[in-house]
Amino acid sequence: MDLQKMADDGHYAAATLGDEIIALDALVKAGQGDRDALDSRIAVARARWPHDQRLRLIEGGWLDASGRPDAAQASLLATQAAHPDSPWPAVRLVEMFLRNRMPAEAQQLFRDAVWHASAPEGTRAGLLSRVIVTIADTQARGAYLESLLGDRDDDRFVLLKLAAIAFRAQDRDATESLFARARALGPLTDESRLIELELHLAAARFEEAYSLANLLLDRNPDRVEFARRAIQAAIFAGRVDATVSLLEMALTRWPQDWLLLFRYNRCPLPQAVDRQLFALLQDRATEMAESPRWLFQYAIGALRHGAIDQAIGIIDTLLDAAAVGHMAGPLARALAAHPRATWDNDRQVAIGSEQDVQIIPTPGATATILLFASVVGGLGYLPFGLADGLLRQRPVNILYVRDGSHRSFTGGIASLGPDIPTTITALRRITDDLGVPVITMGSSIAGVAAIRYAALMRGHAAISFAGPVNLGLNATEDEPPSASAANGTRQSLFSAFTGDDQDTASLVRATPRTHVHQIFGAGHAPDVEAARCLEGLDNVHFHPIADCADHFAIEHAIADGFFFTVLDQALASIGGPA
Repeated sequence: MDLQKMADDGHYAAATLGDEIIALDALVKAGQGDRDALDSRIAVARARWPHDQRLRLIEGGWLDASGRPDAAQASLLATQAAHPDSPWPAVRLVEMFLRNRMPAEAQQLFRDAVWHASAPEGTRAGLLSRVIVTIADTQARGAYLESLLGDRDDDRFVLLKLAAIAFRAQDRDATESLFARARALGPLTDESRLIELELHLAAARFEEAYSLANLLLDRNPDRVEFARRAIQAAIFAGRVDATVSLLEMALTRWPQDWLLLFRYNRCPLPQAVDRQLFALLQDRATEMAESPRWLFQYAIGALRHGAIDQAIGIIDTLLDAAAVGHMAGPLARALAAHPRATWDNDRQVAIGSEQDVQIIPTPGATATILLFASVVGGLGYLPFGLADGLLRQRPVNILYVRDGSHRSFTGGIASLGPDIPTTITALRRITDDLGVPVITMGSSIAGVAAIRYAALMRGHAAISFAGPVNLGLNATEDEPPSASAANGTRQSLFSAFTGDDQDTASLVRATPRTHVHQIFGAGHAPDVEAARCLEGLDNVHFHPIADCADHFAIEHAIADGFFFTVLDQALASIGGPA
């Protein structure tokens, strides 16, 4: 085939180089036509314009797309040799290596020929993100990133990736330092500033977090993840009106986003607003039937709003759902373990945030239970109205305690005082008036609050369901439900607010007359490890649940009756040794 003659005769090729590049590029991307015919057309164009780099790059891309990676690599390497000052052959090679799962080749070529080359900053930064995810080992990833630093402004992108590694390692000081270095070199990416937002929250810089969250949302009004973060920041900043406004906007605009429901279920909201938002979700429930995550979060809201039968029906359909079955299963068993009437909230326990301490006295009570709200606002996944169905089966007064600031009680309880000492004084006054010993209770992070408050009040006992008593970690994430309770912004807040205080184990040791009951899944390693922090303390009683291999110890305990076993032990020990 005489390609030069075909080129001269105008076969295949368009009238101009630009038109031909557009045509070939479209054909390659669409993968249309006979392979041999497209090979010939590219060859004709290359013969007609032999020195054009763009045609060479198209040729390399076509060879790779049509299953000839070796030929594609040879073509691009030849292009690189012919155009040594251009970054694009190396960029295309790195992209090809990534597509063909050749991570070592991609990493080396990116470092040697792309990162410090003349490709646009956005191209190099985007490719950086794609390259480093091929390095699974965190230490190796960090070393690779360090090797890219070159005393240039674009080092900030590398520093931000290193900050993300430090962030996940819960090294707050290193993360803050890396952010400061990156900021000095130029503007930060909005995605990286989400980490900066979490740092503000973890360090209790709530107003800074709120301002940053709103800035990011203003710049990214069409991205739901920025709306979620703005809601979170508004909650921690104590801006109820802003929280409500953001939730209404987001749930109206992205009603199908299950993480928004996750956030909604964790918002301390006025009761009227909560009911209004739940009504909005009710209108969407039928069309979301194929979204298990959305349905599970909706069911949690339905329990809170008294739509018990609907919630149970939904939860029962999710037992085998891969995404939520591990949560739905324990909750379904807990709800099924008691008669349906148990969950009717006969005593009208409030669901709103307006009343952060609600007292329900019981004639002839032998103890007063202080139940601290979990992050979902109740006892595990059970809202206070349902938890009351359990507790009213024993002769106890109940103080339902809510955390309006959403900071896991690290700053006290708003209606009782501005800090923990003032709150403790007020709680002692209330419970002294009731005239019987105090037993505190909570699940997960609220379990730690229960232990700390019981010790500070010199209460009779604390009952903690999988409370992560190994707090003090520099955790910096507030994540959706996971197998572990070891991470979370709230854990960091305990460190921030109680850093000058005794750790939980020391506090328990210092109050030997306060008995601590730690209930946890025997098969769930993070909770077993957390419980070990309390080993050796005479006033701590460990209650491992043999068939529990997750963090939902409270639901397991309710399902198998162990909840009352432990509560009755605590009640029986009043007036004598536990």
